[in-house]
Amino acid sequence: MAKWKILVVDDEQDVLKALKVRLKANGYNVVLACDSVQAFTVANQEKPDLIILDVMIPGGGGFVVAERLKQSTATHHIPIIFLTGISGGEERAYRIGASGYLMKPYHPDELLETIHRALETDKKPFQFQMA
Repeated sequence: MAKWKILVVDDEQDVLKALKVRLKANGYNVVLACDSVQAFTVANQEKPDLIILDVMIPGGGGFVVAERLKQSTATHHIPIIFLTGISGGEERAYRIGASGYLMKPYHPDELLETIHRALETDKKPFQFQMA
């Protein structure tokens, strides 16, 4: 199995540390960012396979980050899962192109399933289906 690389973006250091430990324990490579500027920089440098993104981060917020990443030819293909304490943002997240929207506190199994589903769905090569 290939080791997927996940970028986690959150301004709370405890959340970053907890997610890094959980994701690494499940076989993922993890890179971290704590604000919008770092999110763009790391996404472009590290080329993650998936991004976990908080809504409330310094430098513009998670929705702005997601919109810019989805508009860039270098990062538009990367699935984004919002993990946030902000309710009511699901519609905007999915309109941007998010693969998931989970609320904090999150259930670890639900997060891992959402990650797995996003990676499997968004990373499969296109296959033409005959009717």
